Amino acid sequence: MAFLQRMRCRPVLTSAHSVMLHRHHLSHRMNSSCTGPLFPYGKTDFASIRERNQFFVDNSRFIKELEQQAESNILLRPPRFGKSLFANMLARYYDVNTTQEQFERWFGGLDIFEHAKSAEGLKSARQYHVLKLNFSIDVVPAHGQDRMTAIHENLRARIYAKLTRFASKYGLSADIREANFAYSLEKVTEAIHSRGGRLYVIVDEYDRFANKLMLDADLGAYESIVAGKSGQALSSPIRSFFETLKMLAEDGTFRSYTTGIAPIALADASGANHMWSLTHEPDFADVCGFKRADVETALAHVDLRPHDVKFALNLMEKYYDGYRFDGSTEPLYNPTLCLFFLDKLVEDPSYFLEELQEPDIMDVMTDDNVNVSENVVGLVQRAPGGCEAVLAARSGEPLDTRLSGTYRLRQFLSPAEGESSSTDASQAATMMYHHGLLTYSATRKLVVPNLIAKHRLLHQACSVRIPLRAVEEAVLHPTERRWRRLIEDIFVLGNSVATLCDNNCNEAALQSALCSAIGQLTRGIGNASHESELKVKVKVLENENENENKKTSEDGYADILVQTGGSGVLLELKRLRPRQIEFKSERIMEKRDKKVRFVAEEISEELGGMSEEELCEVKLRYVSKSGMRTVGDVLDSACKQAAKYAALKESHRLDRLHGFGVVSVATRIIVRDAELNV
Repeated sequence: MAFLQRMRCRPVLTSAHSVMLHRHHLSHRMNSSCTGPLFPYGKTDFASIRERNQFFVDNSRFIKELEQQAESNILLRPPRFGKSLFANMLARYYDVNTTQEQFERWFGGLDIFEHAKSAEGLKSARQYHVLKLNFSIDVVPAHGQDRMTAIHENLRARIYAKLTRFASKYGLSADIREANFAYSLEKVTEAIHSRGGRLYVIVDEYDRFANKLMLDADLGAYESIVAGKSGQALSSPIRSFFETLKMLAEDGTFRSYTTGIAPIALADASGANHMWSLTHEPDFADVCGFKRADVETALAHVDLRPHDVKFALNLMEKYYDGYRFDGSTEPLYNPTLCLFFLDKLVEDPSYFLEELQEPDIMDVMTDDNVNVSENVVGLVQRAPGGCEAVLAARSGEPLDTRLSGTYRLRQFLSPAEGESSSTDASQAATMMYHHGLLTYSATRKLVVPNLIAKHRLLHQACSVRIPLRAVEEAVLHPTERRWRRLIEDIFVLGNSVATLCDNNCNEAALQSALCSAIGQLTRGIGNASHESELKVKVKVLENENENENKKTSEDGYADILVQTGGSGVLLELKRLRPRQIEFKSERIMEKRDKKVRFVAEEISEELGGMSEEELCEVKLRYVSKSGMRTVGDVLDSACKQAAKYAALKESHRLDRLHGFGVVSVATRIIVRDAELNV
């Protein structure tokens, strides 16, 4: 791996060069006068970035595009994707208090500058009283305080403070009451109108506190604060706020712009149906995020040897790139993660020494501030179809499902009776899409965008707590009983039993889920590798031992390898879906092929009453190409493969390698010692 030499800031490219490099002609006024860090990681103050001549990707042309839209607009993008910086730029652009001198310093050289000087642009630039709000409030109550009361009070206090400062900033005389922000907002608007002014409300992170409640599984507080009581708008502060904006929008002198992560809180609040969503508008696909040319230009600001530039670009592409939205012409990089990397690159290039291994690279490429909450995956898994969607995403296969439109939290967690499993999968995928765990591929399938998202998805799903001693014994002293118990516990404690009854859960997804869970459990004492990783590792070992006997590609690769020290356990996992099995129950047989959720209890009841011997005699619906007719035939095949792979322990540099054949028969798990079975 290339070593990145210590770097120093270069004078930044001129505007003429940048036009050639980038379709937005980035702002490259930066030069040796750059004060502070070159890359403004974690900063969202547009004016400060421009004043300090820091790196800035010019997306100002979207201001003009925005003016062609409705009076009230909303944009949803994954966490930490540059939404706040764009909202802050809007505030500076439209603020009547922005002086001509400030405007020229901040916007001079940007795409929007010439438009702002035109007759059309002069009608809006620096023509509004701008009220900028965000709903990032504390949802943790003070000692002895009720959580719902605390949230109501914190939100009222936040808006009251903002309105008070707003009135003072513009010299407005208005009756502002902390107990009633809807009334206060109306009075502030009246004061603006009385002097012939216009109001622009910018709401950043509208769903921040709602997401905290939802992901904390505090659904009672969520419904009270966000949805409120039916017919009582004031019972929900967020609903009351947006209904006030809706009323103000009826006046032609008002505009609003709102950002957030997902549409679910707006649907539950039922007060924002006046806003036009830019989320899936092709013209706004690139409003947030970096393109490859942006990243290349950023790297050009740092002294790097050509091969170091290539290495750094390759890292950023694998870990940060891959996001596509409706209308994207190329994949986008997460901008916050890019700035995190670039800032570290300038500060300490020794992060990227040659001896770094993949886990170390993941650690230094990951910004904990951009972590998707573990509860996102947990919430998705609680919903019908959620485990299936998570497992499918983790398998690496594209999800062939459409994004859902507007839906509510209760509908997401408890869909109407009779809804198909495809609806469940669509809603689960949509939740992961909005939180940045999934995105569009070039062929419009839903895929995991990059290694950071894959890492979070793999290590946050199906988290289980099993005593470390039980795991150590299974690895160091492997027996059928220990491994059957461990695998069963993983799926039971991980709330994935219902997933095993679903026809949509394929073998690859199950392998990936099991490997991830085992990997978490063995952290600190060993590691677990999936088939896709084993292919890479075996090939590397073959190259290192060219004169030794090589393992041919025809031999295949084991599904899961768990190792600690010189000992290893190899699992060859087969999956039999409900539709592949001949059940005795007529009710199960009737539902087996239909696209409805299975009744897991019925399948578990029939299979649970069988001994392993009886289970092995259960017939398959179809005879396989290799002649397998029963569950036992599938188990024998798994054991033979496991025994063959276990004989290749030298390929993995292990002293001992024990193989097991594993078959998932819907909810039942059969584990057989490959050596004893063969």
